[in-house]
Amino acid sequence: MPNQDSSIKYHEQLPPQHNLAEEIILGGILVNAEITQLAIRELVAESFAIETHQLIYRTILDIYFKEKYVDSIILINTLWEINLLGKIGGIRKILNLLKQAQIFISQDITNLTAKYYIYLIKDKYLRRLLIQYGYNIIKLAYINSIESKHIFTKTDKYIDRIKYMITQEDKTSINSMLTKFLINLKCEQPLQVDIKRPSGFNTLDKIIDGFSHGDLIVIAGRPSMGKTSFSLNIALNMLKQDFKGICIFSLEMSKEQILYKLLSMASKIPVNKLKAGYINKNDWIQIQNASHQLVSSIINIDDTANLSITNLSIKAKTFKNEYPSMSIMIIDYLQLVQVNNPKSSNRSEELSIITRSLKILAKELNIPVIIISQLNRNAESRINKQPLLSDLRESGCLNKSTQIAQYSLKTSSNSYFEYKPLMITFDYCHQYIKYNIEQTITRSTTQYEYKIIKGSCNLVNTTHNHLVFTHQGWQKVDTIKSHQYTITYSINREQSIKRISLTNTKQLMYDVTMPETRSIYCNNNFHVHNSIEQDADLVLMLYRESYYIQHTNKQDITNLIVAKHRNGPTGTIELQFNATLASFTDII
Repeated sequence: MPNQDSSIKYHEQLPPQHNLAEEIILGGILVNAEITQLAIRELVAESFAIETHQLIYRTILDIYFKEKYVDSIILINTLWEINLLGKIGGIRKILNLLKQAQIFISQDITNLTAKYYIYLIKDKYLRRLLIQYGYNIIKLAYINSIESKHIFTKTDKYIDRIKYMITQEDKTSINSMLTKFLINLKCEQPLQVDIKRPSGFNTLDKIIDGFSHGDLIVIAGRPSMGKTSFSLNIALNMLKQDFKGICIFSLEMSKEQILYKLLSMASKIPVNKLKAGYINKNDWIQIQNASHQLVSSIINIDDTANLSITNLSIKAKTFKNEYPSMSIMIIDYLQLVQVNNPKSSNRSEELSIITRSLKILAKELNIPVIIISQLNRNAESRINKQPLLSDLRESGCLNKSTQIAQYSLKTSSNSYFEYKPLMITFDYCHQYIKYNIEQTITRSTTQYEYKIIKGSCNLVNTTHNHLVFTHQGWQKVDTIKSHQYTITYSINREQSIKRISLTNTKQLMYDVTMPETRSIYCNNNFHVHNSIEQDADLVLMLYRESYYIQHTNKQDITNLIVAKHRNGPTGTIELQFNATLASFTDII
């Protein structure tokens, strides 16, 4: 979305605009329901260059979301009620829009014609944004008090916004995708093969079939389970398979420590022996062979401490541009990554922003991104210490009585209409409300629930650790005090909590997952947080029984739990752990 605080300056000529196309689309909205739905999906108010057209379109959106219908009479009455009819040019302006909409009389060409004029409007809007962002960057460059790295960060954000808008236009229909898929299946030699990156562990690859391009992989576990070693094992296995480029962001260990680990795994010589220098002739040959393999590969290790997600993204994109053969990126670890200018004091919200940003980065770079994460301490209080997916999340669950805020989008196809329920969510990365068709509701476990009450109205039932949005940012339910906080349930409205009570019985709870956003509107537009781990395509958890039980017959065995697999099955495999080399291998 454009920065409303920044003034747009154009020199010597008018900004890019298409007044006629704007009038045609606005008129089309008033006479054709299909054009209304198409415009709402593709255009925002700022897409229109003319101020009067922006006012008209905003009013149309307000009417449509309330009434699910709009026409010229309703629009005129609404504009008159809010004292905008005169400002937009009166009834004469609306009549002029209807006159321009006569182009849509023929039903056969309505869809194609509308898409063409919407494309013209979006193209001019994109060009205006480029001019505005360019001017903003030039203005910042003249301010000596601003560090250049902050200007680079701002520039990168502008570019990301433009990229996002362009990629939104690059949508492939289900029909064309299915056609390509069927042709691929029918051909003896497939036209397009989804090349995946094998992990190098045969037992794991049998379940996940390798890492896909654009996947965000979370490797999680309690301390001392070997998370870093396991991720480096994967990187080393890829180098052996001629995937030449790896990029490692180590926020905890130094470059030297990472290099020692890689050399130790590749040469099968313990790190302490390498550091001490007790090397015999055979060891030296192994070191030479391992070093040759590492030197012939492209390895970038960044050990910057307190690295922000913005700087991490810039560095990763730069490295990818310099070395297009980069095949995987590893970040060690999630909890140490920082957020630039955090708006929330809640670390859980910041981590959610980071994971969402990393998922977007993985898709942009088109490579698998591995993020190492610590688990919370829930496992330590259980008799069975084996980690669960819930140990990774911080967001909690909702009760079955929770009503998710929805509205229905009416779509027409030939002679019939259908209603598609859209879940109302909010995207904090791009700062706008979304209406998601895709959502997944999964059963969790029976847990004690909290009731958040306003007056005589029960706002929502949720678990103790679920996050809700307050005027002080995201807060866990069990940390909110009665009469102290107010819950923000839209961009500029708040309501006060009367009390929060803990029930004495356990209830079955549920997780709600959306593909693109991290928060949802539920009862009375109450604003709650969505699960953090939903951004991950694959969640792998490490568990070693010998860490908790000294006398066990599985001293060197590590369980690798595929806790979440977006595109396939889950399960548990066993790997051999070599404590001396801090490396993992398949059990033969």
